[in-house]
Amino acid sequence: MRFTGRLLLAHFVLLMLTILGAWAVVGGGVLHSLIGNLIEERADIALYIAEQVESADDPIAEAVALASALQVEVRLTSEEPPPGKRRGKRSAQTLERDGRTLRIIKSRRSPILVPVMVQGVEKWLVVRFPVDLEAPPRRAGGGLIILAGIALLGAIIAARWTLRPLRTASDAMHQIAAGDLGHRLPEGGDVTGQMGETFNRMAARVEGLVADQRNLMAAVSHELRTPLARMRLQLELLGDTGADPSRIRDIEAEVGEVDGLVEELLESARLDQGVLALHLESVDLLDLAAEALGSVDLGERPICLSIPVGSHLTADRKRLLRCLTNLLSNAVRYTAAEVEVTLSAIPEDHGVRLVVSDRGEGVSAEALPRLFDPFFRAEASRSRVTGGLGLGLMLVRQIIEAHGGRIVAENQAGGGLSVGMWLPMEPIPSATQAAPGQESSVSRS
Repeated sequence: MRFTGRLLLAHFVLLMLTILGAWAVVGGGVLHSLIGNLIEERADIALYIAEQVESADDPIAEAVALASALQVEVRLTSEEPPPGKRRGKRSAQTLERDGRTLRIIKSRRSPILVPVMVQGVEKWLVVRFPVDLEAPPRRAGGGLIILAGIALLGAIIAARWTLRPLRTASDAMHQIAAGDLGHRLPEGGDVTGQMGETFNRMAARVEGLVADQRNLMAAVSHELRTPLARMRLQLELLGDTGADPSRIRDIEAEVGEVDGLVEELLESARLDQGVLALHLESVDLLDLAAEALGSVDLGERPICLSIPVGSHLTADRKRLLRCLTNLLSNAVRYTAAEVEVTLSAIPEDHGVRLVVSDRGEGVSAEALPRLFDPFFRAEASRSRVTGGLGLGLMLVRQIIEAHGGRIVAENQAGGGLSVGMWLPMEPIPSATQAAPGQESSVSRS
C-alpha cells in the first residue's frame, strides 16, 4: 500500500475507533441504562392499570379514565396480540411482576401486554405509551454514521494537509533529478522549514560539485588540445627523419582517437555550461540521413530508410549529423553483420521524431534507463573496439536537448533497440532562437 493510503487509513481508523468508543459510552453506558429504567417504570404503570381494571365494576370505563389520566393508550382484547417485527423477525421481552408475566413488544412504541381477569374472563390489557424509546438509539446511530462520513472526509483533508510538505519535497527532488539544480524549497522555523533548509544546503552543494566537475572537464579538455597539437606537429616532423611510416600511422591513429575523445569532452562541457553556439539552418532530413549512412561503415547489412521526401526542420546540421552517425555506429557495433538497421522520420507533435532501430539483442532492463548517462556502458569492457568510454550517447542527448527536443531508448517487442529523437520544427525559445545560418548560444532549461 502506498504511503498516502496508509496515512489515510491510519487517520480513518483512529477516528472510527473514537466514534465506536463514543457509541459504546453513549449507547451502552447511557442510553441502555436509561431505556431500561424507563421500561421498568412503564411496566409498573401497566401493572397498576391492570390491577385497577380488574377491581373496577366497569373495566372498560376504568381503562378509558386511566388512559386519559396517565396519557397512554389502553385497550382490552380477548386474543393475545402477536409479537412485533424487529428487522424481519418477531420479538418480545418478558418481565415477571407480582406473579404476572408481562410481555413487552419490540416495536416503535413498545406496547406492554398484561394478562388480566375481567369479570371472570381472561383477557389481555395492551398499554401503549406516546414516547418511542427506540428513537434515541436510532438517532444516535444515524448521527454517528454521519459523523463517520465527516470523519472520512476529515481524514482525507488531514492526510492531504499532512502530506503537502512531503509532496513539495518530492517535487523538488524530481526537479533536481531532472537537472534543475537551482530549484530550492521555502525555509522557516518549523519542522518543514528546517527540512527545506537542509534540502537547500544539499542541493547547493550538489550544484557546486556538478559545476566544478563541468568546469574541470572543460578546462582539462581545453588544455589537452595544445599538447595534442604539438604531438601532431612532431609526428609530421618525424616523417622527415626516415622513421617507419607504419609506426607513424599507428601513432597518428592513437593521437586521432585521443583528439576525438577530447573534442567530445569539450563539446559536452560546453553544452552543460550553456555556452555552445548552434548553427541553425533548414535541414533536409533525407539528405542528412544519406550523409549519415555514407559516413558509417555498415558492411553488407540491410538498411531500411523510411523518410518522406521533402521532410525539413530547423536545426544545427553538423551536430544533428553527429547524433545520427553516433546512433548508427552503435547499431553496427552491437549487432551482427546480417541484422537490419532502420532509420525513419515520423511527424509528431509539431515536430519530427527521428528513430534509429535494429533487430539485435537489445539492452537489459537495468541498463536501459542509464544509456545516456556519462561514461556508462552496458558492457563492462571499455575498449575503443567495443564502444569507447560511453560519451557518444550522452553527447547525443545533450545535442537533442539543446535543440529543445527529447530522446528515448526502448527495447522493441520483437527484439532489438530503438532510439527515438523528437525535435521541434523550430527550436523552442528555452533552447535557442536564431535565424537559419546564424549563431545563437544554447541555454539549458
